[in-house]
Amino acid sequence: MLPHIFRYEISPHVWVCLECDGILHSSQSDFQKIEVVHSLDFGKMLVLDGVINLTERDEFVYHEMLAHVPLFSHPDPQQILIVGGGDGGAAREVVKHKGIKKIQLVEIDGEVISVSKRYFPSLARALDHPQVNVLVMDALRYLKDTEETFDVILIDSTDPVIEQSGGLFTVSFYKDCLNALTEKGILAAQVGDIGFETNLVLGVFSKLKTVFPVARIYCAPVPSYTMVPYGFAFCSKTIQPEMATPSRFDKSFQTRYYNPQIHQAAFALPEHLREDFEN
Repeated sequence: MLPHIFRYEISPHVWVCLECDGILHSSQSDFQKIEVVHSLDFGKMLVLDGVINLTERDEFVYHEMLAHVPLFSHPDPQQILIVGGGDGGAAREVVKHKGIKKIQLVEIDGEVISVSKRYFPSLARALDHPQVNVLVMDALRYLKDTEETFDVILIDSTDPVIEQSGGLFTVSFYKDCLNALTEKGILAAQVGDIGFETNLVLGVFSKLKTVFPVARIYCAPVPSYTMVPYGFAFCSKTIQPEMATPSRFDKSFQTRYYNPQIHQAAFALPEHLREDFEN
């Protein structure tokens, strides 16, 4: 019997094949095809429109770096907005921080939440945390209409090439995010494969730079996404990522990847990328 092979594109000329032993779930929501596939090496994978959204093996790297880099850079984060994040992974990391008063999560696709609660309960249980308020609606409309302000905004969306996420990578959306941030507010966002999709990431980053006074790229290895370090953006009105407060990171704070040394190292880019993103 031939194995089930999950095949995904790194670039038009590079594909990765994962041996799997079955599709556990497949449905079509109003926005996307949602699948849960079991990989022999990565465990259960949440796949949206054919693109890996997370895997059991390495999701912690992505979620920890998306959440803790901005949260530890802010002196006193209390009000947090998560755009997307229907699997609950980002919320799971945010609730670890003392002093958080409210986490507003805005996810466009309620079925992602339902599927995640069934197949990824260790992530999705954070959605039921008393500090987390889940709103199923379009984040574009939410940010345009909201009068709330946030200390940290996390953009935990699918890639810009996915149709329903395209609006989350526009100057107008980033301006709405800027307006919703407090004076020391920080935005962090996944921006894609910095190695194989450099031009795409540069395009997103250039939009962020036109809106935010501080805009930096940082990276982390997420093997199920790509073969090179994955790109995140750190943006703020005034705060630089080097302003992290490691004193809040103590032995009681549980992570599997993030620590203060990783925080600093993540902003060190190789020379060929530094020329693109820091000049």
